[in-house]
Amino acid sequence: MKARKGISSYIAVLFLVGLAVAGGAILYGGLLSSLGSLNSYELPGTLSVDAASIGNATTCFAYIRNLGEKSVVVNNAYIDGENATIINKVTINPDTVQKVRIDGTFVSGTKYSFKVVTTDNTQIVFSVKADY
Repeated sequence: MKARKGISSYIAVLFLVGLAVAGGAILYGGLLSSLGSLNSYELPGTLSVDAASIGNATTCFAYIRNLGEKSVVVNNAYIDGENATIINKVTINPDTVQKVRIDGTFVSGTKYSFKVVTTDNTQIVFSVKADY
């Protein structure tokens, strides 16, 4: 009887170790799949300014190119850190250029810093001297 009791305790220990390893593998796989879905960070787009000019005392036009792989919508602009007015939201498709109108108050001979922001928080900063 003692021989059987010793063998069955070894088998029970092996069974419990196998059960713990299998449970750990299932838990590990489940955690990795759920954490992988949490890390679905979407990269912002890439913009460049082809040209920009201040045409008069109230209007700046910027020709903005979308170098990214998805469309972006320009929805906000800043002039020297202050919120500016964009006449309409502009959608820029990949590999295209769109004209963006930014309204503000400009003095001839003064250099202004502009920041354009899209809905996915893609930003581009550029400077223009008012020569009208």
